[in-house]
Formats: sequence, structure tokens, C-alpha cells
Amino acid sequence: MIFFLLVLIFISKISLAFLPGMPRELGPIIFQSGLHPYVNIALNMIFGGLFCLHWLWKANPLYSQARFYRFFIFVTSIYLLSITLLQALFVNGDNSLVLQMASAIMAVFTIFLYGRVIPTSLTPQKFVEIVKKITVACCWISLVLLIISPDTSFKGSRFIGVFKHIPHMVSCATIACFTLFYFIFSKKLKRTHHILQWLHFLVALFLLILTGTRSSLAAVFLGMFLCMIFFGAKTAGNRMLKSSIAISGLLIVIFFGINISNYAVGLARGEESIGQRAAQDGLESRWQEVERGFEIFQKNQWLGQGLLSKFSTANDADIAGYNANKDPHNIIISAGVLGGWGLIFLCVYGFSALGVASFKTLFSKSDALKIISIYVLTHLPILFIYHIHLSIGGIADRIYWIAFGYMALKESDVLADDQK
Repeated sequence: MIFFLLVLIFISKISLAFLPGMPRELGPIIFQSGLHPYVNIALNMIFGGLFCLHWLWKANPLYSQARFYRFFIFVTSIYLLSITLLQALFVNGDNSLVLQMASAIMAVFTIFLYGRVIPTSLTPQKFVEIVKKITVACCWISLVLLIISPDTSFKGSRFIGVFKHIPHMVSCATIACFTLFYFIFSKKLKRTHHILQWLHFLVALFLLILTGTRSSLAAVFLGMFLCMIFFGAKTAGNRMLKSSIAISGLLIVIFFGINISNYAVGLARGEESIGQRAAQDGLESRWQEVERGFEIFQKNQWLGQGLLSKFSTANDADIAGYNANKDPHNIIISAGVLGGWGLIFLCVYGFSALGVASFKTLFSKSDALKIISIYVLTHLPILFIYHIHLSIGGIADRIYWIAFGYMALKESDVLADDQK
């Protein structure tokens, strides 16, 4: 059942627009030539709900999590339910009470299922292995579609591959890169298998470049650098690879350092393009989003606007009503818009604790946990400049909460399991 839920994370965002005659929409079943969000929600609630009931009934999970994390999950869940009820009574009185409370219940369910149940029921090694197979398969399919169906593989000038939107392709390619690091730097593989892992990585990296996403590319390269530091060379080939990369890096810095630094600054300022994505002032656009989000937050600082505020209306469950302008791309402002000062406090407290926990896990004796901690550490800046992740439909939302849950595992439990 866990395998199905992990596969569903990615399958729910796949588009079959490349198939001849595939409808873009078909009632509550197909949306944007893929699985309808209603179907995704239903499958998550049915299979995830059954698994949660089994987990609660069994009352003996594989691992245990830190008491602080469990208390944080409990307080956050209670707050989301309570603040949503207050918003329905005093802020969004004209909107559907049922929809508002349903959104809060689904957010709590997402946190509990992906942040508590799955990380304590699946070994970190197995999680990395399963997700690697899924994401690598999606990357290869996307590469094939780039050749045979380029019209459906791009949204504007940015690559979307087999997915509905750009962020899903970015998440898939990025996660593929990090899970492949586990096999490249941690596992003792035969030469052919080692070369194959690098080939998978180059495909994922190539697709990520096509998306033109600077933050994710930076996270991948930083992740590779951290892996080279925190993972010992398992084979002579790995030792040679590390030496070659170190020497190459030194020579590149000596001969091209100034040009590279100028290009990096240009990327940050939006003066340089990446992939086929046009150059844009990233700093200015992000600051404009912060200002826009702060204006929305000021409308009701104590109660917030609610979990459905990102949609054009909460009177009707219209998933096509999403409006990016109402979804602040800053985690603190986003928390304020959704749940006022209370959610800001919980968000800042949780974000700080996550940074400490992931840094601590970086020194874990479990290589799989170490890879997940590197993924979290390199994504902390990305988490900060995006909205708060509480959706049961997003790839990043579900993967992030699973990663958070693994950061809260007790090291003694993981080591005891590894020694069995």
C-alpha cells in the first residue's frame, strides 16, 4: 500500500496529452489530460486512510519519532482545524463551510499520513530505492517525449516532459538526482551498474536544465558537493572520481573562475538565461511576490485568509480557479495569509527545528538518512522562498513531509534496524 501511495505522488501529475485523441478534460476523471485532482484526493483518502487505520490499530510502527516533532504535528493540526473554523465564521462567512473545513482536514491528513505514518513504516533505504525507480522512469519517458512529442513536452519555453506543469517536472528530476546520489556515492556497484547510475543522473540533470529552474540546479550541485564530503569512497573508481572532480574543479576555478562568478551573478540577477528560459530579474520578481503577499496578509493578520485563499472562489470546488497571485512565494508570508500570526509562529519554529534536525542527521550512520538530510538541507532556501506546503495534491508537498518525518526518526531505531 505504501508503494501505491508513493507511485500515486507522481502518477497523479502525469499528462497523457501526447496520446492521440486524449481529452483534456472529462468530468471528474480526467483533468489536463491526466488524473483529475478529485480522483487523486479520493485515492489518497481511501488507501491512505486504510493505511493510517492499520498503523493506529497496530500501534507498533517500525520506527519512532522525536517527541518534539510529534507534539509539533499535533499542535499544528489542532491549529489548522481551529483557525479554519474561525475563518469560516468571521472571515469567509459567504463561502462554503464544508469546503473550508474539508481543506483543513485534508491538510491535517497530508501532514499525518506523509509526515508521521509513512516515515515510521518504511525504511529510509527502501524509500530512496522506490522513489529512485519511479523518478528515473519518469525522466526517461520525458526524454523520449522530448524527441517524439516536443509539442506536448514544453510549456512556453520551459520543459514539462510527461507532466502537467513545470514544477512537477522540476520536482521529479531533482528528486531523481538526489536518490541517484545514494547509489553513486554510497553503494558498492559493479562498473556497468555504476556507469548506468551516472547515465540516469545525466538524463535527470539534462531535463532539469531544460526546465530553466536555477534554484533546483543549485540544490543538485550543492548536494553533489556535500555527498563528496560526507560519503567515503567505497571503491577505487569512486576515489578516482572524487580526485578527478576535485582537480577539474580547481583548474576550472583557476582558469574560468571570474567568468563563472560573473555568470552566476547574472543568473541571480536575471541578466543571464538558463536552458530555454528567458532571462528575468529573479530578485526583483521575488520581492514583488513578497510585497503582494504582505498586502494580502495585512487584510486579516490574526485569522488569515484561509487555506482556500489561493483559489478565486471558495463557494465552488473548482480546481481550475487557482490563482498564483494569491499564493505568496515566501513561506512566512504564505503562512500568515493562510493562518495569521499563529501559523507564522508555528512555521518559523518548525523551519528552524528542521534546519537543526537535518544538520544533525547529516552525521547519521545511515547513508539513506544522510542522503535525505542532504536533500532537505539543500532545499531549505527553496522552502523559504516558496509557499507553505500543505496540499495533498502536490509532488513537493508530499515528498517534503516524508523527508521531514525521516529527519525526526530516532537514530537508535534506524541503527537497530540496519543491524538486523
